[in-house]
Amino acid sequence: MTEGKENKQTILIVDDAPANIDLLRSILSSHYKVKGATNGEKALQIAHKESQPDLILLDIIMPGMNGYEVCEQLKQDPLTASIPVIFITAKTTTEDEEHGLELGAVDYITKPISPAIVEARVKTQLSLKKNMEDLRRAYAVIETQKDRMQQELNVGRNIQLAMVPKEFPVSPYYSLFAALEPAREVGGDFYDAFAVDEDHICFCVGDVSGKGVPAALFMAMAKTLIKARASSDPSTASIVTHVNDELSKDNEGCLFVTLFVCILNVRTGELLTTNAGHNPPLLKHVDGSITVLSRRDGLVVAAMEGIAYSEQCIQLQKGDTLLLYTDGVTEADNINEEFFGDDRLKRLLADRQDGSVEQLVEHIIATTHAFEGEDRQADDITVLALHYSGQQTEDAPGFAITIGNQLTDIELVIEKFTEFASANKMAGKISNPVCMAFDELLANIISYGYVDRARHEIGIKVSLLHNDVVVVITDDAQPFNPFTREEPDTELSIEERGIGGLGLHLVKNVMDETYYKRHIDKNVITLVKHIEQAEERS
Repeated sequence: MTEGKENKQTILIVDDAPANIDLLRSILSSHYKVKGATNGEKALQIAHKESQPDLILLDIIMPGMNGYEVCEQLKQDPLTASIPVIFITAKTTTEDEEHGLELGAVDYITKPISPAIVEARVKTQLSLKKNMEDLRRAYAVIETQKDRMQQELNVGRNIQLAMVPKEFPVSPYYSLFAALEPAREVGGDFYDAFAVDEDHICFCVGDVSGKGVPAALFMAMAKTLIKARASSDPSTASIVTHVNDELSKDNEGCLFVTLFVCILNVRTGELLTTNAGHNPPLLKHVDGSITVLSRRDGLVVAAMEGIAYSEQCIQLQKGDTLLLYTDGVTEADNINEEFFGDDRLKRLLADRQDGSVEQLVEHIIATTHAFEGEDRQADDITVLALHYSGQQTEDAPGFAITIGNQLTDIELVIEKFTEFASANKMAGKISNPVCMAFDELLANIISYGYVDRARHEIGIKVSLLHNDVVVVITDDAQPFNPFTREEPDTELSIEERGIGGLGLHLVKNVMDETYYKRHIDKNVITLVKHIEQAEERS
């Protein structure tokens, strides 16, 4: 079949002798579309047209602009640099050929020409050019797909980072911090930490199989299910069993997640845990010894529906530190293909004597990166640390009282606390600020927190923990954080300052620690007064 003219490749022949152009045309015109130019200037004009030639056969010895100069200009111009040039010339020295090739020519044919050689060389160079164009197109497709994949990974990374908390529950009983650093090809690491009620905190670390958006969405589902279930279920075994059943349904992607879920009674130090195929956490005791929590309570989550998970109870002591992590730490490898490993992590935790949990987490991540080497992170890295400083007994002195939303009931609380303070020999500089805080906060709740006339209950719990007086006030009034209100300018007159705010400002100043959270449908206020600091100031 004869190739259609519109599909023929174009060859530009540049020679100052028309006879040479005609000769080459006769050799090539049966397979190619041939154009001619008798000087360099005309050749450059043709080369810059929209329908560029696919190959140029170029004579060297020409009046005006010689072939070397034409070739040099073609190769310096980005629009024509990719057009292959074959010199056809009477200049036969090796130096001439080397010079032509140095300028960017792809081949060099000497006169008198052999038709068979010309045809073979032209066919070879046009075939190479076509292959290069095919490769460029394929590369462009690959780059487009790569960009799409990167966009998906970026979306997954954004979902992942948006789902993990940046702020953590605060309490006089413990301190907690966690961090997640996604790899470039984002995986499915996550963590969470939230207060279940005033006495319990739930926290967890997980690692979803797979990468990109599917892993990120699966992670979001797992995290959401855990938090929703923990609000009404005190058992980690029951929580993980429920999450497994839900995630196993319609799991067409065959994804799974390793989980370590904890619920801590912050007052007693009782820790419930369930390990579903996750890396064993490390528990550092106050004496510096480390216990590996190696027990497994079931398979990875979402691998099989209907699995019943177990749980274990661990008693935390004051000063204990619990470390949760993903395999992005222990399986990080260096240029010598050595793993970071469990033993290295244990030594790192054992050697760390001082500092906050935030500093501990950041130190572990930084050490992991240093071990891997620059820009070698292959997997997500997640680390969560909890330091327990609360009381380990339920026998702490204290009392609980429930009052109605009536201002007259405030006196009942103050009387009860005054009796408690006297029985525990608290100085006035400790008990008086607490009484003032009761008066101000309860009056604020009762006067402004309710929109109906119905009876509401306000719970007050007071504990003497170590050298702290801890007060927890719980109410079902409208959501309101009294400690975020802008502080009044006490240098202004009463008329200039306006109404309200001064009492709450005083509470923040007379108490050593103040916390607020909204838990389900209740406001929870926690106040802490340090006894030793008050005595030192006296």
